[in-house]
Amino acid sequence: MRCLPIFFILLMPALRIVAQTPAPMTQVSENVFQIGDVKLDKQQRTVTFPATVNMRKGMIEYLLVTNSGKTHESLFATSVEPSQLHVAMLLLGATAKDNAPPSPDQIDASYLKRAPALKGDNVDLLVTWKRDDKEERVRAEELVMNDEARAVAKQGPWIYTGSIVSEGKFLAQLEGSIVSMVTDPVALINNPRPGHNNDQAWSINTAQVPPMDTPVEITIKLLSKKPAK
Repeated sequence: MRCLPIFFILLMPALRIVAQTPAPMTQVSENVFQIGDVKLDKQQRTVTFPATVNMRKGMIEYLLVTNSGKTHESLFATSVEPSQLHVAMLLLGATAKDNAPPSPDQIDASYLKRAPALKGDNVDLLVTWKRDDKEERVRAEELVMNDEARAVAKQGPWIYTGSIVSEGKFLAQLEGSIVSMVTDPVALINNPRPGHNNDQAWSINTAQVPPMDTPVEITIKLLSKKPAK
């Protein structure tokens, strides 16, 4: 693999802010690059990285957090740095949006009732794992139940909102929030479905989730975007 000069990242002001845990970028092939455990495919417009099953039942507010994030309410957990994911998504052409941080800082029922709609780019989320030596691949929303509707979460895209930089700190990195089921501008990705303003609306679709600690691969696919030059 060929190492790319670190200044390739530093030339981009937005990336300079979020690269709080720098890792060398390597070129794997013509269209594939890697930052730590994050793999970026320019042609497929995807970012792929490892995670594990963190919960198999119960209510959740997050689909994915870091190992130091809110693991008590998240289906998956990962050791991947949110800043590395954000760098990869910006390189694909995702646009960082100017979403306001929650005030007060805590995400609670009161905040969710009045939280403004978040802006961002549409993405698909896919989850892959092996079961009996066979590869299983599902859309992430198939693993979540909407308890308000008493049904599996509606199929469709998620929103890449890109988190927030506050006082020079990238908040997704600080809190470890990557994919949120409820409105959370700190998370990199948000759920746009009805019920996103209710922290009691989401639970795990246990019948479809692999066993605890199963290694999985998460893929974020950017929809209708051209790679950044």
